[in-house]
This record gives sequence, C-alpha cells and structure tokens, in this order.
Amino acid sequence: PAPRPMSAAGWAVTSLAVATVVAVMALQRRVVEPVLCEPPDVRLGEIPGYTSEALPPGEAELHTLPSDTVIDKRLYTAPDGTWHLVTLVVGGRSKSSIHRPEICLPSQGYQMTAPRVVTAGGVSWRLITLARKTEAPLGFAYTFFNQDGFRTSSHVVRIFRDVWDRSLLRRIDRWAMLTVNSSTADDRRTSAFLGELRGGARW
Repeated sequence: PAPRPMSAAGWAVTSLAVATVVAVMALQRRVVEPVLCEPPDVRLGEIPGYTSEALPPGEAELHTLPSDTVIDKRLYTAPDGTWHLVTLVVGGRSKSSIHRPEICLPSQGYQMTAPRVVTAGGVSWRLITLARKTEAPLGFAYTFFNQDGFRTSSHVVRIFRDVWDRSLLRRIDRWAMLTVNSSTADDRRTSAFLGELRGGARW
C-alpha cells in the first residue's frame, strides 16, 4: 500500500523540532566557548560520634580522572566498629570526571543487587547492596549535586540537566558526586549515617 501522507499535526511537530534545532545551533554559534562554572563550596568534615581519617585518592583515580578533578576522601568509624568510606568527586571541564558508579563496581568484583532510592537528610540517595562470594554484603550509596544546589540521585536526570546547560545556557556545570561505601547493608543504619553526613559535611 502507498504510504499515508503526513498529517497536519505531524507536520507541525516536525517543523517545531527543526526550528528548535536551528535555534540551538544559532545560539551555539553566537557563544563559541561555554563558561566553566565555579565549583560548589563543599568539603567533608567531622561528624559528632564518629572518628574520622582523611585518605588520599587512589592511584587509579589520580591516573584515570582528568587533572582538574577534585577528590576528597574520609573514613568515618562509629564506636561499634561500623565504618563508612565517603568519597567526594567534583568534576572539572570534562564530562569524564563524573560517571555512573554502576559502571565500575562490577570490575571491582562486586555483584550489585536491590537498587533502591531513599531520602536521608532531605537528600535523595540511590542505594545498592554489594556482594562478593566470600564476604558479607556491603552497602553503597550515591547522589549528585551541582554549584547551583540542584540535587538528584538519578544519573539520567543529571545527564539531561548537564546537556541542557551546556547546549542552551552554554555553561559547564561543576557536578559533584558523593559516594558512601558502608560496612553494613542495613538501610536503617545507612540512612541514619547519610542524614548525619548531611549535617557534618558542608554541601
């Protein structure tokens, strides 16, 4: 059968899409170089009830991530021996400074199970249970935020926001990623620490 002609609504949608692309391309030609935003004012601090130790970045982090990436690490230990390793990564000009944690966890020998989202300290976190054959399950949590204070636990949402700002606003956001490796996969205890981290760290 012969192809059906495009309806008026179809032509309208197509025309709008073409007009949008042309407008974006024209805007990009006017502003050639995106502006690099200032990084968020953030640091990992002490948390009452925990002993903490600042740790240096790992060799893989130093050699894999771009040179303008900022990395801060701190190990928090509770009186009962429960520990939480917190890593703060602040990206620079390159998109490769920040990536979805699920990409690298399997290469470290972990099996990821039970992904879920919790809210702790008013912040959305994505939690994952990590398991190895000879070890007890561990907890893992992460979230993202930028210099404007926009927060999300969704990598997809972060990517869409980043593409929008780079393409239309012609600015490079300074995204930060907070990851928390915990010695327990207990959501209640992990969530309690995440809430305390929100108060102890300045972010």
